[in-house]
Amino acid sequence: MKLLDRRMRALGSLVFAFSLLAAGTAHAIPSLQLGPGAGSWTYDLTTQTWVTADNPLQLAATANATAADGGNGDYAWDTLATSQVAYLVVSAVPKTALSEPPELFDITVENDAGALSLFASGNGTPPLSDPNDLAPHGIFDTYFEIYEFNFDGALTGISDTQPGGTGTGMGYLELFDVTIHSLADSVTGLHFDLYTVQTADPSLVEAFAPFSHDADAVPEPSSALLFGVGGLVASVALRRRR
Repeated sequence: MKLLDRRMRALGSLVFAFSLLAAGTAHAIPSLQLGPGAGSWTYDLTTQTWVTADNPLQLAATANATAADGGNGDYAWDTLATSQVAYLVVSAVPKTALSEPPELFDITVENDAGALSLFASGNGTPPLSDPNDLAPHGIFDTYFEIYEFNFDGALTGISDTQPGGTGTGMGYLELFDVTIHSLADSVTGLHFDLYTVQTADPSLVEAFAPFSHDADAVPEPSSALLFGVGGLVASVALRRRR
């Protein structure tokens, strides 16, 4: 009987410890997240994605601070010695064939009151140097553009952007104002992702926003001009050459 009691107490302790571990994991905030900024956003429970029809639209990105600074979850970078550089990926939806030409959409992305320059683009799974991490999102292969930015604001309180998420902690917030100037007739919307890279090897992804913490823009047809207008294409080409 005593042996049974000891075993039951041991089992109870193990279950209690596991429940604490599970609770801690459930309430941790993803290292990187995308979520709604100002405007009209809804959360699609089927795709687990924030969706908006706004154009222009505002998108919010958050990153965890270190545990020493009050972060609740994994730090988005592998060392404190590196600047907090991150990458916003904008991808064409639905998937585009590799044989299709690039420039399937024209957008402006602003952060910290300035327009971000195009860092890289391609057709496949970004970043092309390490496609393994973003591949499970189901959006790729497709045409994408990458914009580099810094989480350079002051520490602030952040929370889990997924509805029902209860995690809170300290981190960093960046807002993006995105204007969709045009979409090709094969493109119905844009998908947004977020990632950081390793310090020792920037070709490898360090952290990325889970598919349940990303965003889609599905603008009304009237709010984004379709490609095919010669003057628009010429102006876009001239701006990019400059």
